[in-house]
Amino acid sequence: MPRSARTATRAPLDSLASGKLGAWSIAARVVAATTPMTVVAGVVPVGIKVTGSNFPLVFLAVALGYGLFCVGYLEAARRCEDEGKDASSGFYALIRRGLGRTAGVGAGWLTVIAYTALTLGLYGLIGDIMSPLLADLLGVTVPRLVIALAATVLVGWLGLLKFKTPTRVLMILATCEVAMIGAATVAAWLHPAAGTQPMQALDPHQLTIGVPLIAAQVALAVLGLIGTELTVVHTDHARDGHRGVTRATAIVLVLLTGLYVLAPAGLSVTLGADGVVTAAQADPAGLFVHVVESNLGPQAATIMRILFATSLLAGSLSFHGTTSLYAMRLAKDNAAPRLLGKIGQKYGSPTIASITQTVLAVAAIAAVWATGADPVLVLFYLGGTSGGVGILILLALTALSIVVILWRARRATAAAPGELDGSPSSPSVARRIWTTVAAYAAVLVIGTLTITVLIQFDTLLGVDPDSPLPTILRFSYLVAFLAGVGWDLRRRFASARKTRPAEVSR
Repeated sequence: MPRSARTATRAPLDSLASGKLGAWSIAARVVAATTPMTVVAGVVPVGIKVTGSNFPLVFLAVALGYGLFCVGYLEAARRCEDEGKDASSGFYALIRRGLGRTAGVGAGWLTVIAYTALTLGLYGLIGDIMSPLLADLLGVTVPRLVIALAATVLVGWLGLLKFKTPTRVLMILATCEVAMIGAATVAAWLHPAAGTQPMQALDPHQLTIGVPLIAAQVALAVLGLIGTELTVVHTDHARDGHRGVTRATAIVLVLLTGLYVLAPAGLSVTLGADGVVTAAQADPAGLFVHVVESNLGPQAATIMRILFATSLLAGSLSFHGTTSLYAMRLAKDNAAPRLLGKIGQKYGSPTIASITQTVLAVAAIAAVWATGADPVLVLFYLGGTSGGVGILILLALTALSIVVILWRARRATAAAPGELDGSPSSPSVARRIWTTVAAYAAVLVIGTLTITVLIQFDTLLGVDPDSPLPTILRFSYLVAFLAGVGWDLRRRFASARKTRPAEVSR
């Protein structure tokens, strides 16, 4: 059944608003989800501090690998749509299609948990950023966790509104964010440090600092690009269907690659290769703000601090919505509690899944508050890092699934060439070859990357090699996956028990 027919058969109150978003609207949501200001002003300085060097070329290398992945990812999603299979659930849909339903459900549960961890990470940092900002601008002192709770409630409320409303908010915030990073980057490149050649910031020797440190930098670069794959989640909401999703993916990947290569390189240009490391080690959180203030003035620095806070809020909103969509689709497919699949009649949003996300976030923040733990360390650093590595594992599983999907499609084409070769959507021979090569290359690149990061997890977390934390987090990924597998096996066994008496009675 074609996509349009599938959409038409859904009851109005049992579906989200469809066909409303153009490519730029989808791209705005995804760019906001990747929180580029958080990456440039937060992740990059911390990465420089931990590894002792800047890494713009690592972002470029990771982006190229991500691009290879997206070639097969989009083609596999298109084929699933053409075959009447819903691929808008991203990781879950493609892993289920390639590796089987049970593995897909396990991946779906891991996806929800990983994105939940990423959302909690942003909540953990937003209070630390906004509390001093409110004190400077308004002269009021608000505890960090109070701000985190307020942000959680606000995001939960917006998540219940009509689907188009958060998109407008995200588009405005994402546009301002990208414009500020662009202005700061241009200013940095135009104000080089004494004796610094601008192109030295892109020196390939930065890739020779050793496997453990490169693995940490690669993991941080992946954190910056997480969310690019979210375009497929919005397939049912895209005005031009899969074509609009493809355009949105290209927009996001090109834009983020440019930002993440040029902005960190600009720091090395304006501070010098050694100066940027010294500054990051002294004050990683304030590094980008100080550079903006030096090159553009205090007013620009204040604007950047405000956009940093709104970046975290926008990312929280987008991750919240994405997690709710995943949970809802799992429930609709009997792969999670059915209650999570309830759709609000007024706005057509995943009501119960959204409320559940909000309740879990409030509980996590309350637990941090009660124990006196540092929200930045517990929620932002550990939550964000563990969530990011969880997504990396899912990327590897999805890359493998894509190869299986394309291999099956090639066999089907060989078995019945007349049915597919004449189709308007049938890819050309050159496109098939390119897609196949890209898909296999993505498995190799992302698989190697995932294994390396898991082995060097202690370096990424900044703990001693004998610390139990890396092992605990590795084990948590397995538990999440097996929980989903167990749910699906339980459902299948229960279904078999119900049908067996009926067969005997016949």
